[in-house]
Amino acid sequence: MLVNLDTLPVSVQLRNITINDEFNTDHIIATDAQTRKVQVYYYNRWISKFDDLATGFLLSRISSYGVFSGGFHPASSINDPDYILEGRVINLTAINSEKKNSPDANSVEITINCSFYRRSNEFSGLNLLFNKSYTQRVNRINNFVETIPQATSRAMALISDMILVDMINHIKMDRNIN
Repeated sequence: MLVNLDTLPVSVQLRNITINDEFNTDHIIATDAQTRKVQVYYYNRWISKFDDLATGFLLSRISSYGVFSGGFHPASSINDPDYILEGRVINLTAINSEKKNSPDANSVEITINCSFYRRSNEFSGLNLLFNKSYTQRVNRINNFVETIPQATSRAMALISDMILVDMINHIKMDRNIN
């Protein structure tokens, strides 16, 4: 959890997170660390597709900090934002391993690529401030499917915080705020 964050006089819109097709399912998927075989858990599912979960997670986590005085809004908002955040999940891998001492043993790895734009009043519309990929790998206590959601949540929290820090820094540079 981040602390002592400045409030910035801007509004930011989060566009719906997209996801690469191979991860666009409500099934939980794992990869065996040794054989690299994919295992689809048909009876263990996400509550909805992961792109919707990622959008909701980012919206909730970043909004909870109250950093943007104009708000952190979903794409469905009618507000005219000062800045726009777009993201795409390019990796969502749960790794299962029988080797407990392996560095790959029982983890979740998530990579999200984000683009952050300043909305312009000019005809061009948007000015790119940054495009960056964020990756986090969080270890799980065992290879049981029940440990995947908790590790996924921790990885998403870490990524959300990294994205927020970069947005704050780029807004401060863009607006010449110390």
